Amino acid sequence: MRKLTLLSVLLVLMMACAAELETAETNLPAAPEPVPGLVFTSERDGNWEIYRMDVDGGNVVRLTETEISEGGASWSPDGRSLAFWSRRDGNADIFVMGADGSNPRNMAPDPQENSFEEFYTRWHPDGGSIAFFSNRFSNEGYSCVVHRVGFMVLNGGIQSMEPLPGHVGNQETLDWSPDGDTVAFSSKACGGTGVNLQLFLWHIPDDAVTQLTKDEYINAGPAFSHDGRFLAYHSFRDDNSEIILLDLASGEAVNLTNHPAKDSHPTWSPDDSQIAFVTDRDGNDEIYVMNVDGTSLQNLTHHPARDFEPQWSPIP
Repeated sequence: MRKLTLLSVLLVLMMACAAELETAETNLPAAPEPVPGLVFTSERDGNWEIYRMDVDGGNVVRLTETEISEGGASWSPDGRSLAFWSRRDGNADIFVMGADGSNPRNMAPDPQENSFEEFYTRWHPDGGSIAFFSNRFSNEGYSCVVHRVGFMVLNGGIQSMEPLPGHVGNQETLDWSPDGDTVAFSSKACGGTGVNLQLFLWHIPDDAVTQLTKDEYINAGPAFSHDGRFLAYHSFRDDNSEIILLDLASGEAVNLTNHPAKDSHPTWSPDDSQIAFVTDRDGNDEIYVMNVDGTSLQNLTHHPARDFEPQWSPIP
């Protein structure tokens, strides 16, 4: 019954008319106009906070200011709002604020004593729901599982949260395909099988989960290109992590970074010509950008504190 409920909710969301979605979105915090640039998480002010910067690394603005950690921001499809997780109310709950940092609102407050937490929010392309991973869902038969991918209708609260159907192991990093029909996510098998973290695709219309990567590496951080042709992700291999570009049609995978430093968490520019990512090649985590072929690297952040979790606005 839970599985059928989730599929029904997501299919209704994908078929919802534009007027209904506009009505729902007007109830959410939003900037007056779409905001370009990149958001990221940083420790530069003593704890995890969310910042925004221009695409050249300039005009850095702090968007959140609390005494407790928050991060993992993702953009609404119209570029006016940000979903993120924050512990300002006790647990890691899902918040939405304007992309200018205005009016943060807890969309799914939990009692502090239940210890349920949500992370890695990703906005559905239709603007009506978000995906995340959480420790709140039951995991019968998989004692090693801590997190599962979940979904929530915006303005639906905790009551609308549902897990991804089926059990594929511990599930974490994720992204939506541009058409909203598919969720890419990372998962590790249980039971001491020796299987590393791999990438999977859940195709919602036919409820089919398929394994995308099948190798000896640790693969995570999937990010679809806006045209749906490629999936970028990070892969831990040879004692460091690299940014891999996978052609979803041909299956060809290319190592874009090929560097002894740890490179991770890719995010695409609106026109798919560039990829921003995190690297420690300068001694600590910084955000770089490169062309989609791996050339023309540029350091966007220059700070002694960690800068990480970049997400590029859909607005040019």
